[in-house]
Amino acid sequence: MANERMTPTEETRPIQLVSAEAPEAMPTPERKKRHHHRRGPRFLRHLRRRLGLRVKLGNLLIIVAAVLVVLAVAAATLVTDANNRVQSSITGLNRVLASFYNRPSTELTLSDFERLQANVNELVRTLASARQQLFFLQPIASANRDIETTLTTLDAAQSLSLAAREMLTGLQPTLFFLVSGEENESVIAQISSGERIVELLRIGRSQFISANNYLNTARTQINSIDLSGISPQVFLNVESLIRYYDQLVGINQTLQQAPELLTQALGISEEQSYLILSQNSDELRPSGGYISTYGWMSVRNGRIIDYSYSPTTATSPNPPSLGTGSEIAVPDWWIGYSQPIYAAWDGSWYADFPSTARMATWYYDSGFNPQSPVSGVIAIDIVGFETILEVLGSVVVPGYDQVVTTENFRQVVYDIRAFGKGETPHKRFIAALYQQIFSDWQDMSGDPQQSTRFLSALLRALQEKHIMLHMSDDALNQAIDILGWSGAQTPVSGEDYLLVADANLGNKSNRSIVRQLVYDVAIQPDGSAQSRATIAYDYSARRADADPAIDPVYHGPLDYDNLMQLFVPLGSSLTGTNNLTYEPEAVAAEDVAIFVSHVTIPYDGSERFQLSYNTGTVTTQIGDYYRYRLLIQKQPGTIADGVSVQVTLPAAAGVLRVSPEPRATYTLDQPILEFDFALASDQQIEIIYSLDE
Repeated sequence: MANERMTPTEETRPIQLVSAEAPEAMPTPERKKRHHHRRGPRFLRHLRRRLGLRVKLGNLLIIVAAVLVVLAVAAATLVTDANNRVQSSITGLNRVLASFYNRPSTELTLSDFERLQANVNELVRTLASARQQLFFLQPIASANRDIETTLTTLDAAQSLSLAAREMLTGLQPTLFFLVSGEENESVIAQISSGERIVELLRIGRSQFISANNYLNTARTQINSIDLSGISPQVFLNVESLIRYYDQLVGINQTLQQAPELLTQALGISEEQSYLILSQNSDELRPSGGYISTYGWMSVRNGRIIDYSYSPTTATSPNPPSLGTGSEIAVPDWWIGYSQPIYAAWDGSWYADFPSTARMATWYYDSGFNPQSPVSGVIAIDIVGFETILEVLGSVVVPGYDQVVTTENFRQVVYDIRAFGKGETPHKRFIAALYQQIFSDWQDMSGDPQQSTRFLSALLRALQEKHIMLHMSDDALNQAIDILGWSGAQTPVSGEDYLLVADANLGNKSNRSIVRQLVYDVAIQPDGSAQSRATIAYDYSARRADADPAIDPVYHGPLDYDNLMQLFVPLGSSLTGTNNLTYEPEAVAAEDVAIFVSHVTIPYDGSERFQLSYNTGTVTTQIGDYYRYRLLIQKQPGTIADGVSVQVTLPAAAGVLRVSPEPRATYTLDQPILEFDFALASDQQIEIIYSLDE
């Protein structure tokens, strides 16, 4: 029946024990009914059990979620703190390095180097603390891109800081020698002690090798970083590390090679001879100036043991056989020569000084001139000689009864040419003057304080391309490039580039002409650019009338006749010009595009010339972000052109970091950044930005 159920048989029914003291324990029909009502049907009992379990499980999940949230917040806080500490340490180190770069090396003291070492040691400690602080996050790092990248960044930063510490340790013996162990005594580079410097650098070589091992580890760690999906601050820290890695690699390579390089360059193992090109920067040429005089010097054990100077003429230096002129491929847009071979000596069209130096070396060596084959080339322009004269104070030129100072240097030189003595005597006087400058320099180099002042002046001239070096040895040239003393053009594929190079075709007016450059560039969403370069010239009579180099009777016509070259990224295409009489000629070089135009600036006049062009890709995508770099290079021989740059980013761009600090930033329809500076040396602008979808 429906309400009946099976019950155990008498044989199988369990024995019921009844206690006299608890009669209620015996179930009665009434009690059984009440009990059944309280418990309800079985499916309800099962439901309640399940619900109870789920409620407990829900509570547990809430607790776990809360713990995870707390851990996530704590992890995020620690990661942010670690990143901030790393960024602060890097910024502090950057400030110290900037102070070194902005001061002549001979003004640095041992205390300065110890301060740098203390900053590096503090960076090591900070990074070690940050790594320890975040160690517990290692098991969950793969679940969060920022945490994973931060941990790897800390490892790489630690490797770089240890490399820097090893490099400074390796330099200590040399630095102590140079400053004689005095805390506040300036570094006196005793070039005549080159042999001892080489020995001390060899002592530090084991530290440089150790630094190289740390750098290799850092490279592996940096290469393992996936830059996609990380936050801006983490990305910027990685970018900073990559920049410092590149700098440290170049410096350490030079330190490892320094003993051999110095042994060769200073003539320690054998005598070395160098060709000297005296560039007249009043008559500007793309890589410095017209070579009106030249010389040579021999070096042994770090001292100049012999030297000579001569004027440049058709037979001085001895030219190569005219039949070899076919080796010089003069561009058809360049100055025409009846004998193209002379373009290899004093008519270089290259703005890249190493290219000019190689041609001049070929010319000199092929003519079997004194001291050939030479070991390298040293170029020095008028400003470079004025810098040396400033240290000497004055020079008495033998046979001319003439005292020359920085203030009257150019006046004396041009007066000799102007007042009846002609071009060749004028060059002979310059040769005699330059030779006496070298003689006085050599006599005073034994005075440590004077030696310090000389080296400081030379370093400033090297940094500003008034003195440039090129060697026959590629390893030496690599070190010179790292130091920025080569005068080389260094465009980078996939980045923006600009160099304006003038060639004076008829007079010596360049000291009186003020040249300014305005560059407007609009970055497109695809990474290409729409660019416009404006080159302005101001040639006022007020300035020119006080210039001894400007004289139509002796020094060429008054108007400035100029062959202007504009160097831009390879593959750029000209889209328009303004105020140019002749359509520019587009020339494709190995790693740049060149727009060449003949322009004239009238005496007591001013002109503005504009060229508009489109480039290929000038930005680099790195992970989720973009980097724009612009390198503006200074033309050798110029003093310091004024430069204004305006960069317009895509409308969806968000700026993350800019270097150097812009003069102004604002947003109209698109973000715009403006920069102003004097181009005393090469200048790079870097902008890192994001693009919102």
